[in-house]
Amino acid sequence: MMRITLDDFLRLRRIFMRGARPLDYTRWKFLFEDGSPDDFLSVLASYQNEDGGFGHNIECNNWNPASAPYTVCIALDYLDLAAGFESGAKSRIIAGIIRYLSSMEHFVEGGWLGMQGIKSNDDFAHMPWFHFDPAKESSADVGVTKRLCDFIIRNADKSSGIFRTARELAERYKADTRFVVCGYPDYDPVALGIKDYNPETYPAWLPLPVYFIGSPQSGFYADCARTVAQNLDKIAGNLLSLDEIRLLSSAETDAYERANPHPAGGRWCTGEQAVAQFFWGSNFIVRDLEILRRFGRLDFELPVRAL
Repeated sequence: MMRITLDDFLRLRRIFMRGARPLDYTRWKFLFEDGSPDDFLSVLASYQNEDGGFGHNIECNNWNPASAPYTVCIALDYLDLAAGFESGAKSRIIAGIIRYLSSMEHFVEGGWLGMQGIKSNDDFAHMPWFHFDPAKESSADVGVTKRLCDFIIRNADKSSGIFRTARELAERYKADTRFVVCGYPDYDPVALGIKDYNPETYPAWLPLPVYFIGSPQSGFYADCARTVAQNLDKIAGNLLSLDEIRLLSSAETDAYERANPHPAGGRWCTGEQAVAQFFWGSNFIVRDLEILRRFGRLDFELPVRAL
């Protein structure tokens, strides 16, 4: 069983701090170093638009500042870290999200649009999986819709129209096993057979099953203990071998562009995406230390003080 020692943590901290944006810096402080949850939430709120939705590169590979259902889901992942903590800042964020969702912006029959259904993405730097697809402009994304409905049911006024809509959609999709995990909008643990996880055949671009399982309290954990142990060893091993957040070389980006030609003749791997690699690198470090913490793989006590 691979574990992270305090020396490992301090080494990773130095790497993390060199690439972290304020959102992830305050997240790190809050999770590991007795930092202020209000500091974390105030930075999260800076990504929230006047309409109550989220944008502004909260998802590192999409630089569209406008609100979208998918980027609200990303914000909810951050907001969930402050579960159990109540404050005015948190209440304002929640109220804003309810306001955005109640506006029915980007809502179609069956729910909210996914990440390729937003036309304005194409006006800003983005990677291919955010490029507008006209076929996705009129169809709801099930994973995104289920995530948003869960939030609405827990937080909206039960007499409101948006609450009734969310209840109806939750009922419609209750047998659908797709969900949003680590930003992947239609992760399907049943179709993927996570109980019988095989690292040789599991798609490398998908989040590992342990991120969906989340904690030993999950209903999936008992049947997936072997999968969890394998995933945690892999995550810990990756962190232990990490010595720097690495930018792709020009040869690698050129190869990517050849393999994934831009439909408008441009490039995906822009300067903004180079910056995003640093953002992602730090995001992954704090994300992975947090999942290791939940399963007892940190070999030291938290919070870490006097650094």
